[in-house]
Amino acid sequence: MTSPSTPSPSSSSHQKAAAERRNPERAACLLDYNGRAMNRTALLSLCVAASLVACTERTSSPAAGVDSGIAAAPVAPATPGKGQTPSPAPNTEPQGAGSPDAAVPGSATAEAANADSGVGEYTGAPAAEKGTCSAASLSPRAAPASPALPAPVESMRQRIIAAAVACDYTALNTLADENGKAVRFTFGDGTDAGEYWRAAEKLGNPELARIVKVLNLPYAKQDNLYFWPAVHVTGATSDKDWGALKGVYPDEEIAGMKDQGSYLGLRVGITPEGDWQIAVAGD
Repeated sequence: MTSPSTPSPSSSSHQKAAAERRNPERAACLLDYNGRAMNRTALLSLCVAASLVACTERTSSPAAGVDSGIAAAPVAPATPGKGQTPSPAPNTEPQGAGSPDAAVPGSATAEAANADSGVGEYTGAPAAEKGTCSAASLSPRAAPASPALPAPVESMRQRIIAAAVACDYTALNTLADENGKAVRFTFGDGTDAGEYWRAAEKLGNPELARIVKVLNLPYAKQDNLYFWPAVHVTGATSDKDWGALKGVYPDEEIAGMKDQGSYLGLRVGITPEGDWQIAVAGD
């Protein structure tokens, strides 16, 4: 019989080297037959570490979109979503457009300018009437009263002036009837103060301008009413008293009243509670 052939040392070495190339992890764990390389504990630790490294290298994936060859999705530009506010557009308003000097009647700037005085803007008048009455060119701000008036009286005085300057007959009528129809504005027939003054203005009588000018003169209190002008109560006894009325009436009318010895022109009366009672002229 032919005995089995024994592999040569050279052949065994080649086979071992080939096995190490195919499975380097296992080769790292091979023991030296004589136990000279290392003790068992150190060898076991080395085998575990080698296995972990090999597993990590095999399972790690390439960086997304780079080594994998997958193109990154394009990023859409951000758009304002719900609850987000887009950036405001650049301000192109000319310099100085919002200054107090540029205020117009009825604008927020004009209202703010009058807020501290309590005057307010009257804008209820028809557009065709605004700026067409005798008081349109006068200031809507009341001259300071001396001594100071009770707050309700001062408030009514300022509101009457503002409504007259705005040529707002509707507002004037509302103020006249604020506490009931009690304002005496004529000795004749009439129940609508606004309509009465509107008709007088159309005839060329500057009723609204006189109301504003009289309310800016000194006042005097008689019984339960604050009266403008004061000469209605105190009497015009000097040239200074008559001179204060200049501009309210023409000079010839003032001279006629002076000859009669009493002021018979427009007088305005307001109660301490701010109820407008009188705006009438004559005897």
